[in-house]
Amino acid sequence: MALQVGEKWMRWTLLESATKTISKMMQKVIGVAAANAPNALFTTAVVSIVQVVCGIGVVKAQRKSLFPSASQVLGSCLFGLFAFISTILSFLVFVYNGDIGVNTFIITLSIIPGAFIDWIFFKHSLKARQWLAIAVAILAGYAVLGFPSLSEALAQPVWVWMSLGITISVAINQGITQKVKAVDAFVKNFWGGFTTLVCAVIGLAIFGSLHLLTDFSLGKLWIVGALCGFVVVGMWAFNLLSYKGGATIALKKLVMNGSYLITAMIGGVIFFGEQLTLGKIMGILFFFGAFVLMDKTTWEFTASLFRKKAVANSR
Repeated sequence: MALQVGEKWMRWTLLESATKTISKMMQKVIGVAAANAPNALFTTAVVSIVQVVCGIGVVKAQRKSLFPSASQVLGSCLFGLFAFISTILSFLVFVYNGDIGVNTFIITLSIIPGAFIDWIFFKHSLKARQWLAIAVAILAGYAVLGFPSLSEALAQPVWVWMSLGITISVAINQGITQKVKAVDAFVKNFWGGFTTLVCAVIGLAIFGSLHLLTDFSLGKLWIVGALCGFVVVGMWAFNLLSYKGGATIALKKLVMNGSYLITAMIGGVIFFGEQLTLGKIMGILFFFGAFVLMDKTTWEFTASLFRKKAVANSR
């Protein structure tokens, strides 16, 4: 029975990883097709519309309230604000010819600002092991970027700096999620999606491009944007199902991050002709080390495996 449960959560986790990879590749397709900021804002609005519709549909089907409390609604809206920043930057990264593998990797380094947010706002002190993790993570990023000199590092293309912006906004949203963790997932995504939609519309108004919302000649962006929205909904569902299927946080994170990083890099190589460099491979290996050192549950899980192996070898 235990094996069956394990197989079940593993299946959902791998499906979640697959939807993340598909979403990342769709973001590149959208970024290339969008070609400019107004079109990227338009596509963000389309994704948000799908999120809002799915969110309200699930909440109403479950007969729950969209207004659980003022703090939960406000926290969800704040989550949506930073989700908007992440989403629009995710599209713009590929408007500026970003690399899927490098972009994905930089975003996974949100464990670094996330650790500082935990330390400053939630009083979770950083241990020596976690300071070491930060150093290893920085080394991993250095490897993925091709071991640049200081001048080369400062002269990175704009999409690399945008990727760092996504990393920070993702880490902030991790902190917000901790603060309003009691909110229902689909209530949060309704209000978050609604806030993202409002931000996208305001952005379009600033660019004088509100007409794009009624421009059905942008068929490719409408279709791919809507599909991307449904893929995001799939991500939420698979994430929930993996825990219902018996996943532990530590092992799920290892499987999730590892499979996502690897499949995103391979997808970039196969479908977009990106290079699979030695630096990318080394960066993935360094990232695993940094992640295990940084995350308490993953560290304890990994350490328990080594202890079990040591006991078995001593018999």
